[in-house]
Amino acid sequence: MANHTDPVCGMKVDDQKAAAQSTHEGKTYYFCSQSCKSKFEQNPKQYASQQPVS
Repeated sequence: MANHTDPVCGMKVDDQKAAAQSTHEGKTYYFCSQSCKSKFEQNPKQYASQQPVS
């Protein structure tokens, strides 16, 4: 169980309880909602570039 930051809205998300997840360039991103996942998948480079590598 680990906490991650939703790259779209900045909310803390537990990887075991995340509403959605997506993989981009080999890294898994966790989301608080399907809406945030959809926004991410429309332009993943915009959101992935804002995230620190963890």
